[in-house]
Amino acid sequence: MKTRLVALIGIVIIASVVMAGCSTQARAERKGKHAGDQICKAKDARNANDAQRHVRRARNDLADLARFTGHDVREDIRDLDRNLDQMSRGNATQQDVNAIVRSVENARSSAHGNATAAYDGLLEGLAECD
Repeated sequence: MKTRLVALIGIVIIASVVMAGCSTQARAERKGKHAGDQICKAKDARNANDAQRHVRRARNDLADLARFTGHDVREDIRDLDRNLDQMSRGNATQQDVNAIVRSVENARSSAHGNATAAYDGLLEGLAECD
């Protein structure tokens, strides 16, 4: 009886640790996707004010990702700030988005854990840019 109880407690502890890890990665991916969506909206903005609003939201989302993952994605993604500045002026092109995608893919190759999930989400959001 006591052995069963110990085994059951062990299984519950292991399951909760595994599920907690999965849920944080899912949250990181969701947050990354939201940042990618905002970058796409900045690219498609009708005027500079709308573009600035979406770039500001994307930067806030990236700052949230840095707090959540403990890893500042802006440091890994080469020229991200330059590309976001370009977008905030309202004259972004698909080429700006493609440059961000390439940088994210490069950064993702050396990431792990929640940072990888965040990059996956960011790529998913950026994939919807047309």
